[in-house]
Amino acid sequence: MRYIRFAIDDKENYGILLEGKVQIIEGSIFSENPVITDIRYDIDQIKILPPVKPSTIIALGYNYKDLVGEKSTFQEPVIFLKPSSSIIGPNDTIHIFKNIKTWAEVELAIIIGRKCKNIPANEARQYIFGYTIGNDITMNNIHGRDHHLARSKASDTFCPLGPFIETSLNSKNLALTNRINGRIFQQSNTSNRILDDNEIIQLVSKYITLFPGDVILTGTPANAENSIIRDNDSVVLEIENLGQLVNHVKED
Repeated sequence: MRYIRFAIDDKENYGILLEGKVQIIEGSIFSENPVITDIRYDIDQIKILPPVKPSTIIALGYNYKDLVGEKSTFQEPVIFLKPSSSIIGPNDTIHIFKNIKTWAEVELAIIIGRKCKNIPANEARQYIFGYTIGNDITMNNIHGRDHHLARSKASDTFCPLGPFIETSLNSKNLALTNRINGRIFQQSNTSNRILDDNEIIQLVSKYITLFPGDVILTGTPANAENSIIRDNDSVVLEIENLGQLVNHVKED
């Protein structure tokens, strides 16, 4: 099932996306019995919003083999956070700073469905609500001190998400593509990840309590740092069975 968060007449709603139409849901999509109403809108009548409003966005770095290189054993991916203020939705604008190298990163994003802490890998699937596309916008280290974290990852508009949440998805073998102005900069597959979804939730929940609607960005493949974005660029991220996440760039 595909869930979409949207606005119409200045009111935010959740709905089910089906054949170009959105059917409104009453109540939380994370509750056991959300009510599916008979109210429907055409997709071109609504503004699509970021699919969730998470309390926490957790991101992984160095989780793709084509990024770190083939090895006999792999180090554990790094973990960092992005604030909720960094989130924007489809067709929203990514604001970048003048004279600071900034790039786009295509990532599969896990949406958490239940509170979880210290979850073993063999139980992790029941805590996954669904998936969407994430863009881990990153700018060059500020005076060499942020190590691609903090300001480099967390600035406003640096976490586009969307366009919808897919709950019925096998994430083991999905093609990912990052296009800037129509040119491909990243092209890989989720099968190249070092940790899969279950292992990621086991790792993250060891340190951080996760709540419904929280987001885990599961890492980006090779060539991210060459995926430079500039003023007026168009960024189109695509993940198999998850559609496209489209954003435009403005230099402030």
